[in-house]
Amino acid sequence: MKIGLNEIWNFTRMLKKGEQGWSFSLVTGKFKIEDISHEVLQNLKSDSYYDTELLPSIFTFREILWQPDVFTEAAMSLPSLRILNAFCQEEIAKYEMLGDELSLIYASLLRNLGRCCDDSISYLENSRPDVKRGLGDLRTHAFPIIQFFINHPQNRADYYRDAVNRLNYAVKIMLTQFHGRYTELQDPYWEVRYTKAPEIKEELPET
Repeated sequence: MKIGLNEIWNFTRMLKKGEQGWSFSLVTGKFKIEDISHEVLQNLKSDSYYDTELLPSIFTFREILWQPDVFTEAAMSLPSLRILNAFCQEEIAKYEMLGDELSLIYASLLRNLGRCCDDSISYLENSRPDVKRGLGDLRTHAFPIIQFFINHPQNRADYYRDAVNRLNYAVKIMLTQFHGRYTELQDPYWEVRYTKAPEIKEELPET
């Protein structure tokens, strides 16, 4: 069952506390984080330790993901991509050191964003790359991850508004200038599964 990023909280309210058999996967475009428990999902919603500076650090302040006119040559784009990738690696190490399940979800998302950067760097390092196509692919694959952080329940309202405005602008530019297609843009969502526990058959005593 597919449930939207912000609709999941209404769904989970219908589940009984401790109800077994439910598992959740977070799908962000071509990336998936599987087997997230109901308990961890609830912890994500109420994560008072969530770093609200993460969103501006990976998106709002990173013009490579939304600015249309600055990055017209590979040589101009590669430094920004490497800096963003390096930031992701630092944050991944921090969250992996914490080691709890919620931190590992953040680490996985940032690892996938780093992979988007790696792919774009590899492409732009080739001779005579199509820069707009390369950055268009980067943004197509990165945006579902960015949307997760935009819509995090503990996000700051002002950061949310700023990021949404930039994201909407970036999508428009991507479709008109960066070889993007509307059908390629995927919103993140939760994939919900229920597995019924096997029935335990009681064996009758031998007579």
